[in-house]
Amino acid sequence: MEDIRDLCVAYNADDNYAKYLGISMLSLFEANKEFKGIDVYIMDCGISDKNKEKLVKIADEYGRRIFFASMKDFISGLKLNMGHKKIASATYARLFLSSVVPETYKKVLYLDCDTIIMDNLSSLWKTDLKDFFAAGVRDTVERYAVTRIGLTKRDLYVNAGVLLVNLSAWRKHNIQKAFLDFIEKFGGNVPFHDQGIINGVCGKRIFALSPRYNVTSNMFTFTSDSIRKIYYMDSYYSEKELTEARKNPAILHFTTGLVGRPWEENCTHPKKDEFIKAAEISPWKDDPLLPDSRRFTLKAFTFLYRHAPLFISENIYRIGNRFKEFVYD
Repeated sequence: MEDIRDLCVAYNADDNYAKYLGISMLSLFEANKEFKGIDVYIMDCGISDKNKEKLVKIADEYGRRIFFASMKDFISGLKLNMGHKKIASATYARLFLSSVVPETYKKVLYLDCDTIIMDNLSSLWKTDLKDFFAAGVRDTVERYAVTRIGLTKRDLYVNAGVLLVNLSAWRKHNIQKAFLDFIEKFGGNVPFHDQGIINGVCGKRIFALSPRYNVTSNMFTFTSDSIRKIYYMDSYYSEKELTEARKNPAILHFTTGLVGRPWEENCTHPKKDEFIKAAEISPWKDDPLLPDSRRFTLKAFTFLYRHAPLFISENIYRIGNRFKEFVYD
């Protein structure tokens, strides 16, 4: 029987992201020592034995348990059509959470590898999902990505990097099959990939969490009003809610954005030191910073956003987001 004092968490990664998974997991353990137990299910999309040993060592040091589930057969069976897009198929692993996590758990907290946990997650874990399929934080995406998957412009659309998933409901309604059918319906090319699939299938049975449970880079860059204008959003968090999330984040999510990534050169993210602190007590503490991976177009806009009048930069970014998959990704 599931114990509310036992936290169940899932990550997915290939070997390129195993390091960031480990740093995120370490921050999770540091901030959540009050939990009786923490089980971590790692959806393994090609993690090397060397990195697996490091991940196991982290879990052992904190007295937590981790389990590796090979996703090779799941991922290889996906009928994807990426076209020109460069995205690892590993990102689709979260679609199979109901198969990976044992039925002893009725829910699971899914976390992207580029997260740092800043606070105890007991309140989040105790959330009653009722008949909802999942809970997440509203995302900042262009409305075409919402309407193309069958939602209306006013419907809730969440970021899939942090999801509290109702596994019982996923199993009862065979959501995993619904995901695969959705991929086939779109010819293997769903806007925003697995995130679009989750939002498209789960639809109105997702509810919004406080933004402090998934504080993305855009929340530090833009005001609530700017986000509404740039992404043509009728509904979003208030500036008061965003201010609280910035000051008191529970989960930081270092998404691609104008500020860069904390493990790369030229990062200006105001919370990058939180990543650095976790990295410095990890097995990867001596790894050097990577080159800035942002494309020239995004770097150019970053400069413009800092120096041009707000109404000009907002409108340019707004136009650019209509072609995001070509310009920014």
